[in-house]
Amino acid sequence: MRFNSKKYKELMAAQELTPEDICRKTGLDEKPFQRIMTNGFASEDAMERLASVAAVPIGELLLPDISGNIENAIEFLKDQDTCTVTFSQGRYISRIKKLAETHPEECKILAINKLPHEGETICAHIPTAWIKINPGLNLTDEQRDERRRRFCENVEYYRHENS
Repeated sequence: MRFNSKKYKELMAAQELTPEDICRKTGLDEKPFQRIMTNGFASEDAMERLASVAAVPIGELLLPDISGNIENAIEFLKDQDTCTVTFSQGRYISRIKKLAETHPEECKILAINKLPHEGETICAHIPTAWIKINPGLNLTDEQRDERRRRFCENVEYYRHENS
């Protein structure tokens, strides 16, 4: 995730936080912290820790993706209940927004970045159980025909049952 180092330095100065204070409070070593501050990129976990120490929402520390890439990401650790998703494709952004409305306790939007001529990206926390990798079925023509036949039989059966 793109990290707003300039804003973080301003927050550090305003709150009189030293790099040593930040490292101690976040559990980050000095080298990774300096790399984040220099390169402007941080993992979702590091970003949350840094936001917590500065007492600001994580969205205030995110920079929009200006690369023009259409990248999507899912981040989670083994046995973790929630994961972080970042989407730049419209269909996934819409889906996350709808889920945040219908499941506010489970789906939390962290940030929405909107750029002119670039579209938008969204970053959210969702339950890891919602992630599903499902390859399509490779059916033969005979298997497809058999499924179609059974489906039609079921439709006819329920039409007569409910009439």
